[in-house]
This record gives sequence, structure tokens and C-alpha cells, in this order.
Amino acid sequence: MAPEPPRIRGLFTGYGTPYAVTITNVELWNDTYIRKNLITRGCLVTTIRWYKERKNVQHEFLRVDILSPDKVHIAIVIADRGVTEHTDATTPPVNPTDSVIGPSTPPVTTTPPIASPDVASDSTESSADETTPNIDRGESAATDGKKKPKAERSSTNASSSSNSISRLPARDAISYATLDSTASAELEQRCKDADCISTLTFPENAGPSADKIATLIVVTSALEPMYQLMHTQCYWFVATVFEASKRLFPGAEQDITKHKGGSCYRIRIPQKSSVDAVCGEYDKARTALDAEIEEERRVEREQEEKRRREIAELRAAAEREHEQRRAADEQRQAAEESSKREREQRQAAEEAAKREREQRQAAEEEIAKLRRELEASRAGASTGQA
Repeated sequence: MAPEPPRIRGLFTGYGTPYAVTITNVELWNDTYIRKNLITRGCLVTTIRWYKERKNVQHEFLRVDILSPDKVHIAIVIADRGVTEHTDATTPPVNPTDSVIGPSTPPVTTTPPIASPDVASDSTESSADETTPNIDRGESAATDGKKKPKAERSSTNASSSSNSISRLPARDAISYATLDSTASAELEQRCKDADCISTLTFPENAGPSADKIATLIVVTSALEPMYQLMHTQCYWFVATVFEASKRLFPGAEQDITKHKGGSCYRIRIPQKSSVDAVCGEYDKARTALDAEIEEERRVEREQEEKRRREIAELRAAAEREHEQRRAADEQRQAAEESSKREREQRQAAEEAAKREREQRQAAEEEIAKLRRELEASRAGASTGQA
């Protein structure tokens, strides 16, 4: 049985997790789980895939496969852009921290997004095949009363649709799960239901780390936080991240399919040129992040050194106290021994004095006895003479 996936939230889910996790705010995802979690620097990207859905508005999204530090598990991370739904165009933008974390559901996109994987520049022109329908399947009359060519009508109608939709906060979301787990099934099915436009495959152990790809996604989102149908929709988001990945993380092998990105039913949708700006913002963000992490490490080192000094001081104080207690115990023991010797000496002196008294008493008794005997002898002699 395969070991449990690593406990790296924001990338991997446990085998028992029933659903993929979706976070509808990429900055929140990055700040909460990735940005300063140094273990994510050991999680390397193996592939970046650009997908285009086959139905409806042909929504586009990115799939990033990320290898765990132990090289055993792969995380599927899907990034895409939708639009925040508002019932009133005058409603202020939502707070970027008002995000939802829960079971993944594909974002509902009502407008088409942009950019072809094999075109690095961002076109601002629309083109259409004569056999393809208009974006909104409507027609616009020319000023001279004649119908415009289909391609021109397509561009005009698309621009009209764009102008009719207010700028709304973009919904840049992340969905993630561990590959071959219950939670990843819905993400894998989503990819099966879409066409893979292009794939970047990185050499073994040479792909960018998870925190780097997260930084790229976040700076792309922050560069254009508003969703605009004809400029910064899901096509723009996916193409910008994909093209910036090629520039920032060289060495990947690119596989391009016949499917084209940045178009809706073969109608090219304009996109804003942002790759240069995103790469510049990425470099700034990484420099700032590295400086921030280094500063935190410096503070941690100082705090650790302070803790070590405090511990050393406490140990020294404890040793001094122990030494003082030991010296006090020795002094007390010496005093007790001295007192004991004094008691023994006093007792010996008392015993010697007692023996001396007994000897003197015995001598006095012996002298008294001799005197009595002498007196008795004298008394006997006097009686004999008489």
C-alpha cells in the first residue's frame, strides 16, 4: 500500500479526503499555505498543461503537476480565472479575503477568455473563420444599411458584448488534490473533458518549485485584478502564466497540439500584452520574498541566540546556586563535624574528670583506711606497755 501523501496543505490531500479543495483567492492560498512554507521549495513542478474546455464558452485553465519532496506523490493544482458574480454593476468589488474553501466546483464562466500557446505576443485584433458563428450569434447593421462581413461582425459584436459587461473583480481560483486519490477524480475528469492545447515538461529535478509557480500565479492575478471580457479574461490569465513560465523557467520541452488557445469557436479573442510586466513583477516579488524570509531568518537567529544566551545564563546561575548550596552543605557538614568533635572532646574530658574524681576518692578512702589501721596499731601498742 502506498504511503500517505505528505501533509503539505495547499498542494496535497489525504487519500481519505472525498473532494478536491478549491480556494477562490490565489493570494489567500499562497499566503496561507505556500509563500513562507519552506517545504514547498522541495516540491518541484513536473508539467504545466494548458487546457481548453470543449463546451459552452470554451473556458481555459492550467493544470500543474507537482512532485512531493520524497518523489512518491504528485499534486494536481488547477488554476483558472472566472468572474465574480454581481447582480448590480455598481456593487463594489468583493474583499479579496472573502474566499471560500471547500469542495471544488468548476467555475461558471459566461464570457470567453484568450491567447495561443504558440504565439508569445498578445494580439489585440479579432479574426474569424467564415464558417464559425459570431460570439453572441447576433448581427450588427453597418451605417450604410449593408451587412458587414462575418469576421468584422464577429469583432464588432464581441466588442459590443465587452462594452455591455462592467468591469468586475476576477475570480482567480486554485483547486488541488493528490493524484490517484478520491479527491483528484473530479480534477482528472475535468481535464479529460477538455482539450490539451500545450504541455511544458520539465527535466527531472529541474522544474520550478511550488512556491515559484505560486508566486507567478499570484503576480499575474494581482497585475490585472479586474475581469474584462475582451482583455483580461481566462484566456489572458492562462496564456500569461504559461508564456511567463517558459521565460522564467527555461529548459522545459513544449508539446503543442492542433488545438488553439485564446479563441472561442475559432474566433480569436483579444488579449492584453502582459508577459513582460508579469515577469518583472515576478522578479520583484521573489526578491522581496527572499529578503523577507532572510530577515525572518535573521530575526529567528537573533532570537535563537538570545534564547541560547538566556539558557546559558540560567544554567550558569543554576550552577552557581548549586555550587553555593554545595559549599554551604560542606560548611554545615564541617561545622557539624567540629561540633561533634567538641562534644566528643567534652565527653572525654568529663570522663577523664570523673575517673580522676574516682581515683582521688579511692586514694582518700585508702588513706583513711591506713590512718585507721595506724591508729588502731598505736592504740594496741599503748595497751601492751601498760
